[in-house]
Amino acid sequence: MDHLAAKYGLSSDAPDLVTTVPALGKLKKIRPSYIKRAESAQVTGRRFAREEILPRVLEIDKECTRDPRYFDWDLWRKANDEKLTVALIPREMGGLGYTALGATVLCEEMTSACMGITANILFNNFGLLGALVEFRTGIVLRIIRDMVKAQRRGEPLFWAWAITEPSAGTDVEDERAMATMRPSTHAEKVSGGYRINGTKCFITNGSLAHYVIATIPLDRSNPLESIATFLIPTSSEGFSVGKVERKCGQKASQTAELIFEDVYVPEENLWEPPGRGLRHTREILSTTRGFIGASALGVARGALERCIEYASKKKIGNHFLIDEDWVRYAIADMIKDIKTVRAACYNFAISVDTYHVMGLFESLPVKTALKMIPERILLSEFVQTIGGLSLVESLAGKIKNRMVSDATVERFVKEGSAVKVAGTDLAMNVSSRVLDIVGLEGMSHRYGMEKCFRDAKVTQIYEGSNQACRLDLFHQEIGSPQ
Repeated sequence: MDHLAAKYGLSSDAPDLVTTVPALGKLKKIRPSYIKRAESAQVTGRRFAREEILPRVLEIDKECTRDPRYFDWDLWRKANDEKLTVALIPREMGGLGYTALGATVLCEEMTSACMGITANILFNNFGLLGALVEFRTGIVLRIIRDMVKAQRRGEPLFWAWAITEPSAGTDVEDERAMATMRPSTHAEKVSGGYRINGTKCFITNGSLAHYVIATIPLDRSNPLESIATFLIPTSSEGFSVGKVERKCGQKASQTAELIFEDVYVPEENLWEPPGRGLRHTREILSTTRGFIGASALGVARGALERCIEYASKKKIGNHFLIDEDWVRYAIADMIKDIKTVRAACYNFAISVDTYHVMGLFESLPVKTALKMIPERILLSEFVQTIGGLSLVESLAGKIKNRMVSDATVERFVKEGSAVKVAGTDLAMNVSSRVLDIVGLEGMSHRYGMEKCFRDAKVTQIYEGSNQACRLDLFHQEIGSPQ
């Protein structure tokens, strides 16, 4: 029965996207290039996960247990060489040009090997996402140029998004909760900019970041009306990294405390003015929650892959564990749940490409510019200067606001919350169930299933805890009592 393990997950041949989600076959006939890009992402992600991540994932987990600041730079450089760190940047500008669907497929493949390592590689595309949400052309072009140049030099350019605070937590993501929250951070208006003080905690990539996108209020007693969004270089005087957390799961992804002591932020690095910070946060969450759900889907699939492999080799008397009907029923049940959540994740991703911020790359002005202007010019100082002109930024802002209205953002917060809860609960349920199948021996670290269990739990907590996501889903779908 050994051969059974070669027919599922990372050991399968790729692309099998249309086979896995047959409805995509219809879309492939209508938009062949769209699906082919997603298939390319699957081929790349599956190969990289199988050949580069899997062979070293358990050793990295051990190293990070000993030292939470441990980072496998050799693995990161391999990913950077393949442009995975700039996967969402258009091909015409030096990236891979993956759509939201392509990124979702890529996430599933890579997180099935290890979500923490995947976070180190793919979550770095967050810099582009933050810029697209802001969508001031000068900022977008500068960030794309900086990311591409760093990738080509083989140098890291990490981003972090700092929301969570010691005394606020998920409150910063919800209008109702912000009414009673007690912020730990504070921004004060000074000549030419702002002075920032306080602490953020549990920040992914915080100890590696070169830039931090942070939401901080000017009035601690009235955070909702005064919260703003800042871009903060970590080279700024007064910025420091506190403790790097020792975590139960996703140990390869560093999570840190960030400390601001009279950090000066110039006016041009104010991304959203006081009162608009929550809107900026909600727009980012309206896409990232869905991607966390898809990443957790990969964790669930990875746990099941390891279970199938173990059960195919484990002898029970004169047969293998996988020959027993109760095991087959359980595996079939988990495959059913994985298929269901995968369909929801891909539906969400296609919707982001159609109605949300990723659709901006398909808008006529952007497509025309990418087609007609050479890369060396697109990445030049000249084009960035042109893009920063008020007339150009005003026009770009109108295009973006027509596509991504406040109503669109809240609709996608709802849909993303549903996918996030479905994917992360799936990861927890599957990784728990496989441990019931394999028993004490299968729980050994060398099989990787207990690591999947540890990694899965973290997904239920960040990007808005699942409780907060459920409340968002309720309020958006059902409404609140008047």
